[in-house]
Amino acid sequence: MAVINGNSSKWIQRVVFLSLLLIFFIIPHTLEDFATGQPAKAGIPAPLLALVISIIFSLQALGLFWLGQKRRRGLFVQVGIGLFWPIASGIAQLPTILSETPYRSGVISIVYVGGMIVVGILLCISSIISLSVGSKTS
Repeated sequence: MAVINGNSSKWIQRVVFLSLLLIFFIIPHTLEDFATGQPAKAGIPAPLLALVISIIFSLQALGLFWLGQKRRRGLFVQVGIGLFWPIASGIAQLPTILSETPYRSGVISIVYVGGMIVVGILLCISSIISLSVGSKTS
């Protein structure tokens, strides 16, 4: 099994922090999506979207669990999570943010989307750096 060596422990701490911070932005944004009926407006059944989001949250939590066990695969999961949320929120929300005034609940809604994009990108970069800093196979 591939484990994380001590050289990347500072980066692992950053990855864990950023992953938890990303949740801080994702949950309120997702709740706002459902509260404003966005899945229905997009033609997506709410139960299906809820299932997909639950699976993504579960993967993120599993990645954090693996990081706690010093398993390298946790970093790969966080790279994927860090790529997914900025791309998904950017594609789905940025055109609306740039074309509508005001956007949903105003500034706070924009902060949620911006936070998801910025923190997601930082999570992805930090995870990649942590992977490149080193690992060993035991």
